[in-house]
Amino acid sequence: MMDVSPVLELKNVHVAYKSGDESLEVLKGADFTLNQGEIVALIAPSGTGKSTLLHVAGLLEQPKQGEIIINGKNAAQLGEKERTLMRLTYIGFVYQFHHLLPEFSALENVMMPQLIENKTRKEAALRAKSWLEKFNLEHRIDHQPGKLSGGEKQRVAIARALANSPHILLADEPTGNLDEKTADHVFDLLLQVVREEGLSALIVTHNNELAAKMDRVVTLHEGKIVPCNL
Repeated sequence: MMDVSPVLELKNVHVAYKSGDESLEVLKGADFTLNQGEIVALIAPSGTGKSTLLHVAGLLEQPKQGEIIINGKNAAQLGEKERTLMRLTYIGFVYQFHHLLPEFSALENVMMPQLIENKTRKEAALRAKSWLEKFNLEHRIDHQPGKLSGGEKQRVAIARALANSPHILLADEPTGNLDEKTADHVFDLLLQVVREEGLSALIVTHNNELAAKMDRVVTLHEGKIVPCNL
C-alpha cells in the first residue's frame, strides 16, 4: 500500500509584495498538502501567484506568515544555510526554460547538483548517465545544449532536477516552451519517471489535457489554494 503521509504542507501562508506605497498580497492564508507519491497539477490564470507558490514551497522565498513543513520539519523557522541544505536534499526544480549551462555537456549538466552535494565525480557521472538513460538520452550525453533539440534540452533539465533523488519535484510549466507533440512526449516521460521513482510532484501547467493526467488538480482563487474541476 502506498504511503500517503504528507511530504509537503503549507499552512496559512501569506506572501505580499510592495507596490509603491501599497502592499499587494498574493497568497492570503494558503493551505496545501502534497502526499508521498502524489502528482498534483496547479492550473490558474497568469498573475494569480503560481510561481510565488512554487518559490515558497521550494524554499526560494520566505513567506510573510505561515508554515512550510517538509518531511515533518517546519522550514519557515530555519536559517538560510539550513534552508539551502534542505532544498538541495529534498527538492528538485524544473522551469519552463531549461537553464542548462551551455559550455557543459548533457552529462556534466546533470552531474552539477550532485557535485554541489559533495558526491565524487565518478559517482556523479554514473548517476547522471543513469538518469539520462531514463529519459532516452544515452546517445546525447556528450552533446552540449546548443546541439540538442528543445525537447532534449528539457529532458536534460528534468534529469538534472532529479539527479539528487529529491523527495519533491516542483515544476513551473515544464513543457510550456515546446511544441504540442514534443510537449506531450516529454510530459509523459516525466510522469512515468516520477511514478517509477515514487516521487511527489507539484506541476504548474496551462494545459488542461496534461493536468488531467495527474492525480488531482488545484487552482488559486483569491490567494488561496482550492480544488479545481476540469
